[in-house]
Amino acid sequence: MLFVPRNVTGTPCREVSTPVYLQQWFTDIAAGGDQIRKTVVTEDGKLLGSFSLLVERNGLGMKQGYNLPWAHLSGLSISEDIDEVRRTRIARQLIRQLPTDVSLFLTLANESDFELFLSEGFQPAMEENYFISPDRLPALHASFSKMTKRHIKQAQRDLDVSTATPDSFIETYAVNLARRRRKPYAPLDVAREVLTQGLRREQASIFIAKRRDNGKIDAAIACLRDHARYYYWMTTRRVEVSGEDKSHQGAVKLLLWSAIQDAAARGLIFDFDGAGADLAPRKEGRTRLYSGMGAQDSVRYAVKRETKLERVLGRFRSPIKRAIRKTVGKLMPLRMNH
Repeated sequence: MLFVPRNVTGTPCREVSTPVYLQQWFTDIAAGGDQIRKTVVTEDGKLLGSFSLLVERNGLGMKQGYNLPWAHLSGLSISEDIDEVRRTRIARQLIRQLPTDVSLFLTLANESDFELFLSEGFQPAMEENYFISPDRLPALHASFSKMTKRHIKQAQRDLDVSTATPDSFIETYAVNLARRRRKPYAPLDVAREVLTQGLRREQASIFIAKRRDNGKIDAAIACLRDHARYYYWMTTRRVEVSGEDKSHQGAVKLLLWSAIQDAAARGLIFDFDGAGADLAPRKEGRTRLYSGMGAQDSVRYAVKRETKLERVLGRFRSPIKRAIRKTVGKLMPLRMNH
């Protein structure tokens, strides 16, 4: 059963209808760093609205703004008791305060915020996404591709699915990143705290796949959930080192299948949460994986506003990225969702 947060009077909190990435407990954790910028609108000392984002420099030294660390969605936070006309005015004030010397790349939680950002000069940058509604579960397995069915069946034979603590999950995640000579795009202690609080609030789940023959963790995923959606938030897969066998090719699929079933049992939409949306070279592979698991495609409300320098360099971005990956890129943080 989905955990419903309540206030001291015992009545349900308004926050329950808010996407998990915009709920106060999540933003309190994610907005704690010194790279966070916040725009606010106040009146007579009372906070009417706010919007927070992460601002950092990319590998070329240019300032860029994104959603809060580990938040795959962002949105304008405006007091509930404000009428629609005034709400729109406050929203525009918040957007107009955003820094103009920073290229902004944001994924918004709803269409109304999306339209407001567009009306204030942002450009649409829609992201691919995938989802599975709970009513499709009874017939879902039959819709899997032959390869997906085979991989899951093999994984069920060779692996055990269980859960883990936030510390264990983050440690596994960090080890696998280090073996790939990669760094996380955001602090892992923030992700650990989100998982810790999410589990306490019954808004998070961790699944791990262990080999039955040697006990090694081949893959692990972490999911977050709110009143409507169950988000595929983080994933990691074992990287083999010299002398080790490869991780099971069906490990991640088995964990996804476990999470999809858990979501359906709770009556929630399983949301692939923009998984790998920025990794263009892997697009075809992602499409095969998610469509092979019966997922329906959708889009997310992404917007961007680039500086003049960013726009000038935009046509060179792909070759520059390729050059960076071939040289120092392996040691640079990756900005990816999972």
